[in-house]
Amino acid sequence: MIRVATQNHILERRIALGLISLCAALFAAYVYFLSASIIHVVVRTELDHSARELRSHISVLEGEFIAAQHAVSQNIAHLEGYERVNDKVFVDRSAPSLVLNSNQ
Repeated sequence: MIRVATQNHILERRIALGLISLCAALFAAYVYFLSASIIHVVVRTELDHSARELRSHISVLEGEFIAAQHAVSQNIAHLEGYERVNDKVFVDRSAPSLVLNSNQ
């Protein structure tokens, strides 16, 4: 009888130790996954910020490219003999013309 009680006591101790170890392992896993998710959120925020900065820098470079391309086009036009015209002429369709309009 004493032997059975001792065996039960040892078994209960092992079960209790196993449950305590399991709880400690689960708590450690919880802390790990919680910190990992926080780190992922911080990294994602930093990546979004750097992507926003890169898009801004790209737009600035595109603006500089368009300005340089326009300057090159003007230089080529001047080399071809074209000149800049300051007086603009607009065409008005309401005035009578020699062209027959099928809508009238």
